[in-house]
Amino acid sequence: MDQHDTKGAVPTDLAAAHAMDLALENEYNVRFLTYWLDYPRGVANCLVEAPNSEVVNQVHGLSHGLLANRIIPVDRSEVAAILGRLTDPDDGPIDEPATRTIVFTDMVGSTALLDTLGDEAAVQILRDHDRLVRSLLDTHGGREVKHTGDGFMLAFTSPQDALRFSVLLQRELNQRGISIRIGLNTGTPVAEGRDFFGMAVNVAARLCELASAGEILASENVVGEATDAEFDFTQVGPTQLRGRTSPVAVYRLDYA
Repeated sequence: MDQHDTKGAVPTDLAAAHAMDLALENEYNVRFLTYWLDYPRGVANCLVEAPNSEVVNQVHGLSHGLLANRIIPVDRSEVAAILGRLTDPDDGPIDEPATRTIVFTDMVGSTALLDTLGDEAAVQILRDHDRLVRSLLDTHGGREVKHTGDGFMLAFTSPQDALRFSVLLQRELNQRGISIRIGLNTGTPVAEGRDFFGMAVNVAARLCELASAGEILASENVVGEATDAEFDFTQVGPTQLRGRTSPVAVYRLDYA
């Protein structure tokens, strides 16, 4: 996966550049699988199969001159799980960012349920929880990345959809007497360090750990993207999260 600065480039510009890469890929033993364009931020990401990073920029340089400023190795299954595709869509120039809002959910007291209710009743509650999460996920444009047993790692293209999903999930589960905590963070591939979505995932997971039962905690990245008046945030940070070298601004999403 590589990342380009593409300020001012429109979807048709990137589609033309991608076509130029495709024209040279066989000659240099590479495959340019697909790309994503974040037009507002002026960032594009390409998914490429290549023997090394040097040949990726060699072909970019020969085809259109738009060199990548970051290239990192990625796992195809991880890309598919978080970004949702590994090939070009069939409906024209791509205008979809690789930015994702990562959501972690965790059921509070799931172990205690086993002791209190017994295996059969506790498993039924967990199944009801999982069914509700997946139902709401389908209607809010999210993707299930990983099931953790008593929670989920999810990915959303829109932070607004991620927040709406989180509020509805909390409301529904509160009515059923089930307590969960939720953490959200927005990030892009290769934005920090050398991990594919590493820091975006890490912060979302830590915020979920930090949240109390019934709470939804979001990072400053999520709050900055969610400008809709429907969301009401209260700052509860900055907070030092495990794995971070500096404090993170943390916000609680207030909902009725």
